[in-house]
Amino acid sequence: MLVFLHSPFLRNPLCKPLRSARSCQNIARPSVYFAEFADYLTLGSKMDEQMQDFLINSLGIFCSAEMQTLIAKVREIAGCELPAEKKTPFLAFHKFITEPQPNFISTLRADPKKEHWYHALVNGILGNVQGSFSCLLYHQERLAQTERALMVALHAHDIKGLPANGTLGLGGTSVLDFEYQAYVLAFRRCLDQLACALAAFFKNKYSSFRTLPNFLSHRKPKEVASKLAEVHATHISNFEFVLSEGGVTSVRDRIAHYEFVQAGCFNLSTRGVVLVGGGENLNLAGGVSETLTGTLQRKSNSLHQCISEMIDVFVQEVAMWEADVSQRASE
Repeated sequence: MLVFLHSPFLRNPLCKPLRSARSCQNIARPSVYFAEFADYLTLGSKMDEQMQDFLINSLGIFCSAEMQTLIAKVREIAGCELPAEKKTPFLAFHKFITEPQPNFISTLRADPKKEHWYHALVNGILGNVQGSFSCLLYHQERLAQTERALMVALHAHDIKGLPANGTLGLGGTSVLDFEYQAYVLAFRRCLDQLACALAAFFKNKYSSFRTLPNFLSHRKPKEVASKLAEVHATHISNFEFVLSEGGVTSVRDRIAHYEFVQAGCFNLSTRGVVLVGGGENLNLAGGVSETLTGTLQRKSNSLHQCISEMIDVFVQEVAMWEADVSQRASE
């Protein structure tokens, strides 16, 4: 059973019920890997009967009421689910590669020398990108909870004697700094892992989202590559804080290589409480007060929109490309 508990079969929340396994007809959160596992169970002569029975029995244990209760408790304590609306692009990608399975996927899976490109693409999107985006939202929520709690606590105390034209800066907010840095690193990681996954379709290794158009300009099929480059061009300007360009060091690179970047410093004055400075340069120019929560929410929404459009364009263009190849082959 340890084989299953430590295998990719159990990692991905985006999956379909395992219909062909005798021991289990209903899995609460099956994955794309379970679909592969079902294939293995139906191989018959290609699999030793003893091994087949072992796998089926092991899956039966996994699907038992006791094990499902245990798994539910583990998820309650340590799990982190994407909100339903954030799963949409990943569900769309999963549907594209399974209902029905595209020809290029079948071709990759049938060739032992090329099958790793299939895994790099599929696990890249459904495992790496989805996982890193979930991680980003986790850190964002931790930041939001901490910022809200601090605001409530600070507003609850009426500090006497504050200078009319002065400001008192408060430290001691390391948790905000830690979570902010983790958020920034997860953001960059998500983008680079998206580039890496898409590159696998072209049977290449590439992991820089910033320079992805350079890579795509030399790839075939051109109709797929060019459309992905167009989407990249519409979103790249939203990610300057994690992608260094033109001699300007991004916040991400400052965190990763050079300095301890803070989330900001709470300033108290007769006008109220506000978070100032930090990696986002909050509230330095005056005007309407910005929260760290609101600022990062906008950044996360931009990232999700980019991921969604990249996946949507990829699905549409690959489907059209495959249809065109099939039509030409039948002529």
